[in-house]
Amino acid sequence: MKIKKLSFGLLITVLALFVGIGSAYAADLVFDADTIVTIGSANYTITSGSVATSVAPGASSIEIVMPDNAYLTFKSTDSYTLNNTYGSASCGASFSSVSMSRAGTFTITPDTTTICTSSGGGGGGGGGGGGGVTTVVATTIPAVPAVPATPAVPGITSAVPATPATPATSAAPAAYNFGASTLKSGSRGEAVKELQRFLNNKLNLGLTVDGALGPKTIIVIKQWQQDNGLVPDGLIGPKTKALMNTTTQ
Repeated sequence: MKIKKLSFGLLITVLALFVGIGSAYAADLVFDADTIVTIGSANYTITSGSVATSVAPGASSIEIVMPDNAYLTFKSTDSYTLNNTYGSASCGASFSSVSMSRAGTFTITPDTTTICTSSGGGGGGGGGGGGGVTTVVATTIPAVPAVPATPAVPGITSAVPATPATPATSAAPAAYNFGASTLKSGSRGEAVKELQRFLNNKLNLGLTVDGALGPKTIIVIKQWQQDNGLVPDGLIGPKTKALMNTTTQ
């Protein structure tokens, strides 16, 4: 796999003359291969196909400026928790990531003391299959248990603690109704609105729920399929729909 590396403290500007970064966007950076960025002592990846106006790694965080109508994925193969001002993050079986798709200046501050855990799985879209991605859950290393107190003198009976009440089981979130037919670019209707609601809820895209599936949304779908181990064909078929509903559990 073609991988590039940006050294610590390097500011990537809008000049598209760097080796390996394409110039399809006149004022933006286009990453034509997975690119390694070093923050502190850890390496992270900006995935192939990402687009940004500028990328500035620092000692403990990275600032990314996004233009309109672009998409960028920042990934940690160590599954570190990716605190960020964008407001949306996810993790899979062996990585954590932040995928950005709206204009603005965003800061990602990795926390190398915590990792995210994955509880989703299964499925494929339009003919693919693979592991799932779920919302990030930060997991810290458990603290060392405290030294137990000295037991009471024999003969003195301590009160038996009350059995805690069983917590109520929360209701499972309702599944999205993506319809029976395969959705693709140009599709319209209520099923497309459900897909737009899913993308807004899970990726915080801010899409207008108008029931029209356009090519920009298909770019986001392909990246979501790739991040979840599916074939990134942009077709929202039975397997992709099933995995999308799995991530709501």
